[in-house]
Amino acid sequence: MSSTTVPEAGEAVQEENDNNDIEYVEVDASTKELDLTRHRIKKIEGFDFLHSIEHLCLRWNLIKKIENLHMLVTLTELDLYDNQITKIENLDELVNLESLDLSFNRITVLENLSALKKLKNAYFVHNKIRKIEGLDELTELEYLELGDNQIKKIENLSKNTKIKRLFLGANQIANIENLDLLNDIEVLSLPANAIQEIKGLNNLKALRELYLSQNGVKCITGLENNTNLEILDLNYNRLISISNIDHLQKLTDFWAKKNNLAKMSDVLELIKLPNLKLIYLEMNPLAECGTYRSKIIHMLPQIEKLDATYCRIGKRNW
Repeated sequence: MSSTTVPEAGEAVQEENDNNDIEYVEVDASTKELDLTRHRIKKIEGFDFLHSIEHLCLRWNLIKKIENLHMLVTLTELDLYDNQITKIENLDELVNLESLDLSFNRITVLENLSALKKLKNAYFVHNKIRKIEGLDELTELEYLELGDNQIKKIENLSKNTKIKRLFLGANQIANIENLDLLNDIEVLSLPANAIQEIKGLNNLKALRELYLSQNGVKCITGLENNTNLEILDLNYNRLISISNIDHLQKLTDFWAKKNNLAKMSDVLELIKLPNLKLIYLEMNPLAECGTYRSKIIHMLPQIEKLDATYCRIGKRNW
């Protein structure tokens, strides 16, 4: 027997417990939100009676296929995080969907999404996706998460001009490219890739947060037009000096943990950033000096935290 079935009139949803016994969850037909997280559901079925459903959460189940959702036209949020789904399909009728989470599944191709014209948030973390594609019709997309896949190139996003937050960490991307038309991006996250040079950001003047930890960046370049940056994350790279950032006057956070910064003179440019509040410099050669902390605090009196620890007298130490 299927592990999720609604008998009649939408009075209950069947689920299977650890002993393979069938249990029922009472569901009102007019409910707008339904959360069936960790209910060992194996198949999507029996939800047709939910004529007003807006949010359906089926996280952490055993679902292998997206199906039997065509009647749920009122749905605005569908969460299928951490199942066993291999293919994006059968979503054409969900024309009001604004949020779709298919993270932690087994998807290899971005496809069959063109009907979701209202989609604003899309999450595909930890799948087996090799290429950014199939998103041309999603012109309302604002938040795209494709972290922890097998993507080698940033591409095919020219139609998604409303994207504000783009997450592509833990892939195999070597170049920052093809972002020129995404003028609204505020957060760009590319940690744990194969990037050696900061470039391709000239048109991203709205950019506030840039995350590039765990790459191979040796010097800071390409940020001339990104004067709205507030957070710059370069932890775990290969920096030998900090330069070309004195124009980033709005910068509050600068993270450069575990690089190759050897001398105090390598970080002198930070003096020119009056709004700097938090910096990370630990695990650099210069941090091995016993007076490292006092020297940095003296050199940068504007900062509030150094390596996550408060550094001004009178600041709370929690």
